[in-house]
Amino acid sequence: MKTLFLVLDTVRADYLACYGNRWIQTPNLDRLASTGFIFDNHWVGSLPCMPARREFMTGRHNFLDRGWGPIEPFDDILPVELRKKGVFSHIATDHQHYFELGGENYHTGFNTWDFHRGQEYDAWVSLVDAPALPEHLGQAHPQNAANRTRQVEEEDFSGPQTVQSAMRWLADNKKSDNWFLQVELFDPHEPFSVQRHIAIFTMTPGTVRISIGLTMLS
Repeated sequence: MKTLFLVLDTVRADYLACYGNRWIQTPNLDRLASTGFIFDNHWVGSLPCMPARREFMTGRHNFLDRGWGPIEPFDDILPVELRKKGVFSHIATDHQHYFELGGENYHTGFNTWDFHRGQEYDAWVSLVDAPALPEHLGQAHPQNAANRTRQVEEEDFSGPQTVQSAMRWLADNKKSDNWFLQVELFDPHEPFSVQRHIAIFTMTPGTVRISIGLTMLS
């Protein structure tokens, strides 16, 4: 068993080219869709973040018994069940809700985990006097503005760091079998900080390769 489970936090189907959108470019997701299956009748059980994650870790409807909360000691969760079958599991993520009060114990079931800091209001950069909020639309938070003082270039951001971490893990374990890798990115998610150039990550059989695209965003 070799499984890569990729989670993008807030992707709308109508904003993907593979679902018919003609004005947003999603070439990597389109390429992934072209080699797999596209589901057009999917219904979610419980939203938002942690209720949804408890569902895909336990296979149970979260909102039947509670709202936002942690994995409970009585929950039978996917990475633990895989471990019982001899499957090694790892999560690479920048989803900070896994590591805050109310989101506990989701990552502890994995054999190993790797967390990259700085998303949303993650209590990471410690500044007594937070920088002023930049001009923005929608959600903004002083802690996020403080985090952005360490996130200037694209490689400083937690999303690219998470992907790089996952690619290193795949390279380190390319000769191994019986593994489950969960790669989970918080973006696209407010406050929607986007750089003016995009790194495009590609994989070829037997190797891991990074291509840098200079696509400019208006």
